[in-house]
Amino acid sequence: MPDLFVSVALASLVAALASPAPVTTAVPTPAPAPTVDPLAYDDPGMHFRAPDGWKRIQLVDASNDPSAKVPAAVFTYHGDRNDARTIVISIEPYSGTLEGLEVSKESELRSTADGTFVDRKTKIVLGNGMPGYAIKVSQPSGPAGHQLRRYDYVIYDLARSIDVAFIGRYGDFEDRDVEAALSTLSVVVYPRVRR
Repeated sequence: MPDLFVSVALASLVAALASPAPVTTAVPTPAPAPTVDPLAYDDPGMHFRAPDGWKRIQLVDASNDPSAKVPAAVFTYHGDRNDARTIVISIEPYSGTLEGLEVSKESELRSTADGTFVDRKTKIVLGNGMPGYAIKVSQPSGPAGHQLRRYDYVIYDLARSIDVAFIGRYGDFEDRDVEAALSTLSVVVYPRVRR
């Protein structure tokens, strides 16, 4: 009888092993889609996030016109009011020095309008350690007689000139407002393709 019991047990075991067991596979859970922050501008060499309350302006695609100087990003605050402010990020290829870039930018600003006055230029260090210049400029703004106040943070990432300009009407904001609005700017040496 024990042989019969062993035979039946062995047969049951062989049958269990030979029959196909239900196959269960783990279905991977898809990663959540990354959310795009409309107040952020990011590329491999820099990051900037405009403060809450600002709006990003959609820009025209000018990729088919190489002569067009379209900013990388534009943000506005109170765009429909008299105390409107704008942040403009401009990026262009550049080879040279940070000091040369600052001189070139200052010259460019002076040539934009008669009566442009460079109030101050200061060497700065961004929060992540990258050096740059802050240029504070006063400019006439047309027939209304108001003056524009413009602050340009000029940075060189060893491949490009980066100009982050904060622009608004004179008297509507203070230096600390500019510093707070541009405090998230970080720039690193632009990654070069290795061959």
